[in-house]
Amino acid sequence: MVLFDVLQASSELRLAPITIRRRVKSGEIPYRKLGGRIFFTQEDLDHYVKASAVPARKPDGEAGHD
Repeated sequence: MVLFDVLQASSELRLAPITIRRRVKSGEIPYRKLGGRIFFTQEDLDHYVKASAVPARKPDGEAGHD
């Protein structure tokens, strides 16, 4: 199992390290704590990305034509 630290996760997710820490604290990103340090698995990061997806919407003017 590959583990990412905060800096590696911030690079993977293209977020600032402080944002990663804030989202960990808020419970948005699952994590592992080993030796007092925070780590993430690829599955943790994938879960966060999937949970933060915004559903597509129909372009303006197409509503009600179903």
